[in-house]
Amino acid sequence: MKYYWLPCSIENTGFSSERRYECELPEGAGRIVGTAYVEYLRDAQENELTDEMPSYGQSISGFVQCRVRDKGDRVILEFPGSDVFHVPKDALVGSKEG
Repeated sequence: MKYYWLPCSIENTGFSSERRYECELPEGAGRIVGTAYVEYLRDAQENELTDEMPSYGQSISGFVQCRVRDKGDRVILEFPGSDVFHVPKDALVGSKEG
C-alpha cells in the first residue's frame, strides 16, 4: 500500500491534537474535508505542525497523508479518521509519495 501527501488547507480546531483539513481535487473530482491528528499533517514546507499552527481562526497551506489503493483508472483514498473516497487516478497529480 502507498502513502501520499496531498496538498490541502489546514485550520485549527477546538482540540490541541487535531486539525481540520480541506483538499480540492483537480478537474472537478471534488473536495475532501475532514479532521486529522497533527501527525498526519505537514505545513507547506513539509514540516510537522507545532501546537500553535495554525493560529486559531487562521488557515495555512499544507499536506495531509492518505493511503492509496490502486483500482485501475480510479483509486481509493483512505484518510485519517477512516474517511474513504473514490477518485480518478489523475487526482493524485502533485502529491508526494512517502
